Amino acid sequence: MDRIEEALYHLTHSQLRALFALAKTKNGLISSANSKKSIGKKGKALGGIFSSLVRRKINGESLVLPWGKSEDGRGLRWKLNEKLITKTKLLQITGELLSWED
Repeated sequence: MDRIEEALYHLTHSQLRALFALAKTKNGLISSANSKKSIGKKGKALGGIFSSLVRRKINGESLVLPWGKSEDGRGLRWKLNEKLITKTKLLQITGELLSWED
């Protein structure tokens, strides 16, 4: 198991759901507004999940990057740092981890 996989195994259920939703997007970019249903959080709690993923450093890189304001001007957009992990690999790992928790 590499460092990125090991780090993913230590995330909370909400963080895994956020990464799973991010990995399912077409371009690896998600906004707070369009992710609240799939993650089950809203408002500051949702922002807290994504900001905690920004603070999560692996090999000196953030797992998720802030990517400007959302389309509607409320909240931020977040982008997967594909230097660390591809969307395909992230989708596979988070899907497995979330299925174990159900």
